[in-house]
Amino acid sequence: MKQRMNIYITTGQKNLKYAYVAIKSLFINNQDREIHLYVVSEDLVPEDMQHEYKLAEQFGHQIHILRFDEEMAAKYIHIDKGDHWPIGTMSSYWLFHELLPAEIDRIMIIESDTVVIGDLSEIYDMDFEDAYAICPGPEHKPSNHRNFMNRIDGDTLTFVLSMYDVHRIRHEFSLQDILNMDEKVKKLAGYSQMEFTFGLLFKNHIKYVPGRISCIDENERYIEELGYDYIVECEKTVKILHFSSYKDYGKPWNPVSIMPGYVTWWKYAQGSPYYKEYFEEQWKLYDRVKEDKAEVGRKTSVQNILIFAFGVFVLIATGTSILLNGMIGIVVIIEAFIALGISLLVRRIGIWCQRIGNRNENNFR
Repeated sequence: MKQRMNIYITTGQKNLKYAYVAIKSLFINNQDREIHLYVVSEDLVPEDMQHEYKLAEQFGHQIHILRFDEEMAAKYIHIDKGDHWPIGTMSSYWLFHELLPAEIDRIMIIESDTVVIGDLSEIYDMDFEDAYAICPGPEHKPSNHRNFMNRIDGDTLTFVLSMYDVHRIRHEFSLQDILNMDEKVKKLAGYSQMEFTFGLLFKNHIKYVPGRISCIDENERYIEELGYDYIVECEKTVKILHFSSYKDYGKPWNPVSIMPGYVTWWKYAQGSPYYKEYFEEQWKLYDRVKEDKAEVGRKTSVQNILIFAFGVFVLIATGTSILLNGMIGIVVIIEAFIALGISLLVRRIGIWCQRIGNRNENNFR
């Protein structure tokens, strides 16, 4: 009989097609265990996951949907509308006390924007000793993240590929303890962030697994800080690739710039029932980007016409003022400057708001 392995992942109806690759790669590379995958979602129902259930049956694993109330969670946590963290990710706050079945003693967390490329058993079976959590070492976190945790006197916690001693956490912390720590994080950082919250809550009780054999993030910032050669070498030894992103939402299916590990994601995407949609969604996004650029160009042209017309007006008004030798023309010029300044400011704000809206709209977070 295969040993059980409990895995947690969050996704929803909108992004399930991308999570399929994470789930498929998890099942393929962990066939020596019986995986119980707990899918935490605000809107998924069994009918939505027929492809995923079929995949689980093929490999002898099980999928359980845990419903998460985002409306309830929004009363406690704070994420700015333009921020890339979805509220659903914060379901980890409710994971131990309200979402997971009582018999679960430990659980490993992955994310939807990952691809599993190795056997997770060695990390999953680790002895917690006196730790509440096990996670990749801080050496793979961005320097600004590590510096912030040092400043607020917490430990660096990496959420992806993290393990939690569910029984001990339930016994020693209440849900309110977690939410209280989130309140502290909001005051320190200005928003809710689960890595900060658990990094403070579990200080001195986090066990680290070297990043080189556990998890590597791939995005523009990591390439800059760690270097291409280092990341490619890590791809040979890590268990999971995480395609984390910032406000550019760069992902394998939504490339802002191409990362080495994108090739691996697309390898596991082959044969996906959503394969065609990966391309169709990308084309829609690209069309929106083109339209956004065209709109900006049109507004810039109108702005240039306004400036040209204003210049002509100033010349005429100045000449008239000189001929009349009075103050009327000068007053007209001043009023025209004010009117044009307000018009250009309003137009500039409109263009900026449109860019922000288009950047955040319909992108996976």
